Amino acid sequence: MRAIKIILLLSCIVLGLNTKAQTVGYNYKVLTAEGCNMKYSVSKQDTIYSIVATVRSDRMNFLNEPTMKIRTFTGKLLGLKGTVIGNGSQSAGIISGNIVIPVTEISSTAQFRITPQQFEILNEGVAKIRLSMTPINHERTFKKDKIGKKLYQFYLKEKQKDEEF
Repeated sequence: MRAIKIILLLSCIVLGLNTKAQTVGYNYKVLTAEGCNMKYSVSKQDTIYSIVATVRSDRMNFLNEPTMKIRTFTGKLLGLKGTVIGNGSQSAGIISGNIVIPVTEISSTAQFRITPQQFEILNEGVAKIRLSMTPINHERTFKKDKIGKKLYQFYLKEKQKDEEF
């Protein structure tokens, strides 16, 4: 079990080094097998801003038309609709004695449209987030903000890139 964790950690580090976009994320390990690694970033296409969410897990995928619900620390609610932009998996094996233990990691990415006014609300901090996924929804409650202010900063950097062109 320890070897599996080490290999997954190393693969996450290697994948993390390959990404060049600014991301903010967290690991979420619940008592069931549906633990995951979540990463969020901000992108801009033409005049439309999006939050790009990527989940790495052993079984979780975004639904075809996913939704993201966010509650801020001031009690405001945001509901974002998205589209799936990629699904993939990686398989590896761990040799333990004469047995090969298969390890599979699934990666699913979705893009959620968001307005500049909604980014202003995100700056208040994210207290709770829910993403529609299969086999279960991903839901996480935060005691302090981990992603809201960072996503707002990413939005400001994207906005600044457009203004400085």
